[in-house]
Amino acid sequence: MKAEAAYLIALFFLASATAFAVKHGSDDTVRTVELKFAAFDRHDATAIQGIYAADAVLHSPDYPNLVGNAPISDTYRRLFEAIPDAKDEIQSLDRSADKVYAQFVLTGHWKAAPDQAVKVRIMSVYTVKDGHIVEDVTYYDRKAP
Repeated sequence: MKAEAAYLIALFFLASATAFAVKHGSDDTVRTVELKFAAFDRHDATAIQGIYAADAVLHSPDYPNLVGNAPISDTYRRLFEAIPDAKDEIQSLDRSADKVYAQFVLTGHWKAAPDQAVKVRIMSVYTVKDGHIVEDVTYYDRKAP
């Protein structure tokens, strides 16, 4: 009986450790997304272009089906121009297989109205393959300030 209990406890800890590693692992899939956020905070659209695959697809409220890393990086260039102090505050990053689920808050101030703060809660699902983002499905409220 004690052996069975010890076995069940060991299985529980093994399963918990595996789940923790998958959820919080620092593997290439998560690292790719972390690099994208770091490039965003540096306003490095060229680095962002290199992180997205050449044929990557972005789906968002403003870009329902934008294809290609150059057009995707151009959207970031326009955002950096409009919000010169834009930053992403990551709330959570979780991984399942080739997908990374990111919850974050975009903050900054409009260039045209520096006294008007921007704060938008965003949820993105990134699909990563061979160290590049191949799909970015992003959700946010277009009416947020």
